Amino acid sequence: MIDLRSRALIGGGLLLAFLTGLLLYGTLTADATTRTSAGERRDVVVARVPIAPNTVVAPDQVERRSYPAELVPAGALVEAQLVVGQRVTAAVPQGVPIVRGFLAGAAGQSAGALAPAPGQVLVTFPTNDALTASGLVQVGDRVDVLATVAGGADGRTTQKTVQNIEVLAVAGRDQTRALVFSVDHQTALVLKYLRDSGAVIDIALRARADTDAVRTQAVDLIYLTQSFGIRR
Repeated sequence: MIDLRSRALIGGGLLLAFLTGLLLYGTLTADATTRTSAGERRDVVVARVPIAPNTVVAPDQVERRSYPAELVPAGALVEAQLVVGQRVTAAVPQGVPIVRGFLAGAAGQSAGALAPAPGQVLVTFPTNDALTASGLVQVGDRVDVLATVAGGADGRTTQKTVQNIEVLAVAGRDQTRALVFSVDHQTALVLKYLRDSGAVIDIALRARADTDAVRTQAVDLIYLTQSFGIRR
């Protein structure tokens, strides 16, 4: 018969074998989990092209791309529809995942959430022209500023002034509206002078893809009579 001492030794050996097996199983499981995590990938939304600050993101500017899970930043967005139509507050380099913190909110938000691009300033441009007052000028539109000022044969001259500026926000409501732009410092002064001088202002709405500068000739009474045969 097996004495108590032998039984204790056998029991201890079995317990040691059990603990060793449990430790080995845990180690193998941890290694497998590490290898699985290291190879895991996630689809996230990235900038397909560099995106400038204050840009309303267009569908062709983003795409879904597979990223190693351990490199995906916190807050990375996984659906393009969550990004398109939103405005980015900072420059997003090409290929970088877009995180929720990059977005200032949906197009049409208040100007308080906007930030000027480097070397530019945010300005408000109050106007009661028909397009703006009727709500036809929207965030993301590109506009030209037409102004009639003192001068010319009959005391007035009309000319296209600042061109191709993007509307970042529309402040106010009803007939009292102001367009918000991000412009360079000199353009900010031009817009202020036009407003303070009492010039008659109209906003011309461009196609969003039309970004070329246009050279125009100032229009006054002499221009009209010569161009259209109007008798004075």
